[in-house]
Amino acid sequence: MRTIPVLALALGLLSGCSYFNQGGNWAKPGTDPDQALSDLDSCEAEARAQTKVDRGIDQDIAATQGTGVFGDPAAETGMTGYQSAKRYDDIVESCMQAFGYARQ
Repeated sequence: MRTIPVLALALGLLSGCSYFNQGGNWAKPGTDPDQALSDLDSCEAEARAQTKVDRGIDQDIAATQGTGVFGDPAAETGMTGYQSAKRYDDIVESCMQAFGYARQ
């Protein structure tokens, strides 16, 4: 039964690697590095704001459910961290694509 929290924590840590590694992976023809960095900063700010809202909603839901889906608070924390990091990455990617960038 201890395997689930350890696995969830490991997934959360692995996803954290991409959480902070968004820069330098985006390209848009005719865009200088300063503009690309500014656009990336804007997208990351949007992602931080949205994931903060999502975490608040998740906390409210968890408070009404008691132990959560996995029945283990450590597993719940690990999965929530993984989902939050994935959501952050997805928001940044969608935002950068909306600005016209492509992943390199």
